[in-house]
Amino acid sequence: MMNREGLLSSLKGLSKNVYSREELLPEMDLLEEEMAQIVFEDGLDIPAEYVHMSYIMKRMHIMNNRAGNVADQELKKLSRLAAIFSNHVRAQQSGITGEDRVEQYLGYMKSNHVVLRNLQLSDGVHNTEIDFLVLKQGVATIVEVKNSKRDVYIDEAGDMYKVGRYENFDSHLGAKMDFRVEIIQQLLKDAGYENMRIEKVVVFTNNRIQIKKDYHGFRVCFLSRLPHLIDDFYGTGVIQFTKHLQQMADYIQNKDLNEYYPFEMDVQEFKEAFVDAYLKIKGYDQPVEDGLFTRFKTVIHSLFNMPTTQHVSY
Repeated sequence: MMNREGLLSSLKGLSKNVYSREELLPEMDLLEEEMAQIVFEDGLDIPAEYVHMSYIMKRMHIMNNRAGNVADQELKKLSRLAAIFSNHVRAQQSGITGEDRVEQYLGYMKSNHVVLRNLQLSDGVHNTEIDFLVLKQGVATIVEVKNSKRDVYIDEAGDMYKVGRYENFDSHLGAKMDFRVEIIQQLLKDAGYENMRIEKVVVFTNNRIQIKKDYHGFRVCFLSRLPHLIDDFYGTGVIQFTKHLQQMADYIQNKDLNEYYPFEMDVQEFKEAFVDAYLKIKGYDQPVEDGLFTRFKTVIHSLFNMPTTQHVSY
């Protein structure tokens, strides 16, 4: 007999309260794999790495239909939560894929350089994340990666909007980049390299979109242009020797907070909705009573529901 608590305890993916950025996608993949193993108990007809939430939900709807649509309400709730989960998965995948491509293109730079990725830094009060910091002789370049599928407008204040049928605010990008400059300036000063010039670049990985920018506080480019753009930056003041680049990188890397963040949805609610829908479809949604207690109830029921004695005349 299937047990609700047993099924819930078997879903170990995303079981912690907080995660590092590197942990998140593998944890999501694990949860999908565990759900797939429950739903496809008779075996998968595609490789496990291709079993994503949409495939799991499709299977559950087929199972529910075969069972007479007994879990329509449960599946309605589960579908809503599954859509939220899938959006998080896609966002993580898109971000990692975009950053992987940026790292690949930075490898095409001709000048000697050191690349730091996914830095979490603080000024002691506020924290920020830097996708990439590229250190070369005399110049530190802060790189922000954007994977927008829609056209982009950056206004005079540095605020970014995604443009389509409607114009949607995305972020105070200019202010964020300025804050990152302040932190990097202080770290370089503390490390003894205060003469380093700092550049800001926002790189878009999708070259099919259009970008309009009325802000002059940072540069924008598409992926193919990025290595050439940074190569063309020249430092001011004392030019640092190549041997100093790793020293700078090590100092900044040691300031990385390595923070852990909560997953931005109620995972326990999602897991419970999945288990409840599955058990309802399989017909195990009602609690099962102890066998002895069930027999006792049957005897009592029969005693109080005996038919009235009828006297028959012969």
